[in-house]
Amino acid sequence: MNRTITIAAIIMMASVLLSRLTGMFREMVLANMCGTGSEMDAYVAAFLIPELLNHFLAGGFLSVTFIPIFQKYLTANDDEGAWKAFSNLITVGSAAFAVCLPLMMLFAPQILSLTGFKNQDPETLALSVRLTRIILPAQMFFYWGAFFMAVQYARQKFFLPALSPLCYNLGIIAGGIFLGPRMGVEGFAWGVLGGAFAGNVLVQLPGALRTGMKYRFRFLPGDPEFIHYIKITVPLVAGLGMTFSNEIFFRYFASFLESGAVASANYALRTMMILVGVFGQASGVAFYPYLTKLAAEKAYGKMSELLNDMVNKIALYLLPLTGVMMALAPQIIIILYEHGQFTQESTRETAPILTMYLIGAFASSVSILAARPFYALQKTLLPMIVSTSVSLLSIPLYYLFSQQMGAKGLGLASGVAMTVQFLTLYIIWGKKYGGFEAMKQEVVKLGKIVAVSVVGALICYYIRGVFDGIEVSGSRRIQAIAVCFAASIPSLITVFVLYEILGLQKFKDSVRGLLRRKR
Repeated sequence: MNRTITIAAIIMMASVLLSRLTGMFREMVLANMCGTGSEMDAYVAAFLIPELLNHFLAGGFLSVTFIPIFQKYLTANDDEGAWKAFSNLITVGSAAFAVCLPLMMLFAPQILSLTGFKNQDPETLALSVRLTRIILPAQMFFYWGAFFMAVQYARQKFFLPALSPLCYNLGIIAGGIFLGPRMGVEGFAWGVLGGAFAGNVLVQLPGALRTGMKYRFRFLPGDPEFIHYIKITVPLVAGLGMTFSNEIFFRYFASFLESGAVASANYALRTMMILVGVFGQASGVAFYPYLTKLAAEKAYGKMSELLNDMVNKIALYLLPLTGVMMALAPQIIIILYEHGQFTQESTRETAPILTMYLIGAFASSVSILAARPFYALQKTLLPMIVSTSVSLLSIPLYYLFSQQMGAKGLGLASGVAMTVQFLTLYIIWGKKYGGFEAMKQEVVKLGKIVAVSVVGALICYYIRGVFDGIEVSGSRRIQAIAVCFAASIPSLITVFVLYEILGLQKFKDSVRGLLRRKR
């Protein structure tokens, strides 16, 4: 099973990497056309209300809560019951969206005025309201798409769901390129709407139909299966997970800072989230269906082994990469964004924020994994209590750090909170369901990985410093690329050599394990 999950995770990582790269290109197009000005602030803030709506109508949790319900019927060979539950849930949820969407569009000015935009340029607030109203209907498409993808995940079909974010990003890029010259940032907003429909409906519906999807209109809010779904979903909706809180808190607290802070924080967070998507999100999607099977068998020991194995694999590669990226943050921002309206001053504002956000990249990735075993057991209350407590306690950190450090403080507050959330969930799982002794061994190994990663980061930082003292004529982007290659390659080679010496990872054995055929 470990080998199968590893291969599935690699496939998902490749897919997520492709979608994240298109997402990065999307941010590059935005940076070129909008920079870090007030127009970009308005665009980023326009996602605040849609994010809230998506969260409270459980769009982001459907794969977590619906798959165990759906698989229960499939295991019992009751396909008819599975599709009845599917039909009722999608119908009742769509009705809720039909009520909430017009209300959110109507009261968008009042909701956004609760942020710092009320103290800034009124034109920025008005633009954000207009963009919010364009983006809001996309949440209905995300809701439908979550169901279409969930039934594919339940059948262990990952390819089409992996295309959803890719299509979404391509839609935004197309909106910016073709509509942006005439409509400005509003073109990107229309791209959001089109990309959401393409990625979640046009692409996912055929995949869901191929799994045997049968939809019949059913509107039964009192159905026992729907009540069960509500019971396991409400704790997730009521909870304020740090991934969700990051999206809300950075928009809210940055809106009280100087103009451009929201945009700069957004570029930094999106860059960091590439790592989280490739390592955390992809791994979480790949091993969750297997966790649900083990949970049905009450094989808690095997679930702990899987969790430890995935955390270790992510740490081996993500931690040294994070250290190198922290050392090369200015060069990364230059390469990705410095063009057009995104100036050298924009780079100086954004690079330190990226460094701070990278502190929490590992914790953000493994937090996704640490909650999955609880979800597989349909025990959503405990993770909700932990994540909500951490999120609420992080609010003073966001406020204090942003006041003392500006937008950089948002990244630091996020990293601290994410680390606390992961450690809390990880320890509780180990103590409650066994495997705590094995976890302590993993922590020792994790400490060694951190130490090796720090060595690699220091080498990278030193080499970058040498190049900083050399004046080179020509493109800043070409120079930044040269520095990245010159500084990162020796650093990463050192890390992998130390891994071999310390016995943390034998890469030759790992490759052989993946290539070995099942007997």
